[in-house]
Amino acid sequence: MLAGALMTTTTATAQDARPDPAAVVLPDVSVDQNPKAVEDGFKFFYFHNPSVSFDEAYADIAECRSFLVSGAPAAIPGFRPWVEPVRHDVKRQYPGVGLLDMAMRSAIASIILPKLERGIRNNKLRRCMEPRGYARYPAPEAAWQTLNEGDEATLVAMQAKLASGGRPNAAQVTE
Repeated sequence: MLAGALMTTTTATAQDARPDPAAVVLPDVSVDQNPKAVEDGFKFFYFHNPSVSFDEAYADIAECRSFLVSGAPAAIPGFRPWVEPVRHDVKRQYPGVGLLDMAMRSAIASIILPKLERGIRNNKLRRCMEPRGYARYPAPEAAWQTLNEGDEATLVAMQAKLASGGRPNAAQVTE
C-alpha cells in the first residue's frame, strides 16, 4: 500500500514537471532548401508519430533517453597482432610510442570519438523509439545539436513537441 502511494506521488510529480507545449521553443528543422540535411538524415534526425499526444511523446522520449550513457565510449586498446604471444615486458619500448605518436593518436581520437558516440546514441534511440511507432525525419546538423545538447528536461520537451506536432515537410529516413 505504501509502495502504491509512493508511486502515485512520483508519477504526479513527474507529470507536473512537464512543460506546457505552447511554451517550448523549437529550432528550425525544415530541410526544403538543404539537400545536405536530407543526405545526412541517417546521422541527424528527429522522431515523429502523428498518433501520440505531447504527454505520451514526452514519456516515450524521456524513457528512451534514460538508456543513453552520459560518458564517452570506452577507449579502444592499442594494437597487438594476434600472432604475438601475450607478454608484458615493462622495459620493452615499442617503436612509435613517443610524443609524436601520442599526439597523433590523440588527434585521431578527437576526430573519431564524437562520431562514434553520436552513432551509439542515435542507434540506442532508434532501437527504442521505432518499435513504439515513431518515424525518423532529417534535420539540419545545427538543429540536431540544439535538440541533443543541453539541459535534459528542455531537450525532452523539444523532442516531444516535434514528435507529437504536425507532419514533417521532409521524406522519412529509412536507412
